[in-house]
Amino acid sequence: MQPRSMAARDWVFQVLRAAIVRGLLPGDMPLRQDEISAALNVSHIPVREAFRQLEAQGLVRIYPNRGAIVTKLSLKEMIDIMDVRALLECGALRQAIPIMENETIETAEAVIQESLQITEPNRLEELNSCFHFTLYEPVQNQMLFRLIEQMHANVDRYIRAYYNESIYHQISKQQHMELLDACKKRDTDLAVSILYDHIDGTKALLEPEK
Repeated sequence: MQPRSMAARDWVFQVLRAAIVRGLLPGDMPLRQDEISAALNVSHIPVREAFRQLEAQGLVRIYPNRGAIVTKLSLKEMIDIMDVRALLECGALRQAIPIMENETIETAEAVIQESLQITEPNRLEELNSCFHFTLYEPVQNQMLFRLIEQMHANVDRYIRAYYNESIYHQISKQQHMELLDACKKRDTDLAVSILYDHIDGTKALLEPEK
């Protein structure tokens, strides 16, 4: 059911985006406007507008006379996106730490504590994103945040398979705690180094075994 506070276009966008990121709508799958309109009980207009929003994020491509199709990234494209993520997120963290207040640290710590009690993949994904964006929030750069979110959306769908692996969670949570500790100490260089290794380790999951 559509939230009353949300425009139909934005709601359809969020529903489709979540389905793509969670792998329910895999790469190369056509998106049928009529079927989506009927399934979500909305007119064609918000569906078309949602398709354009998804295209702007790189999750969908719209072809003349063919309609919208979920994008499927090559390995090279995924690796390139992870490299861009490292640049954007390390830059955001480097700017954030000098102006980071204790409230930000406390919020990030609460996110970690909740993640220690959760095993459900979708919620773990949400908490992972929440932790990172909490640390970047002091920068107050919405354009930067949108770019980072776009990078996450494009690659997270290929990493989700590892969310069920306990070893992945153990390593990720340990790195989160180390990162938070560096932020508490306002050790910018150490925090950025930990974050880079964290993202680089995630990138390694996408690469075939050598």
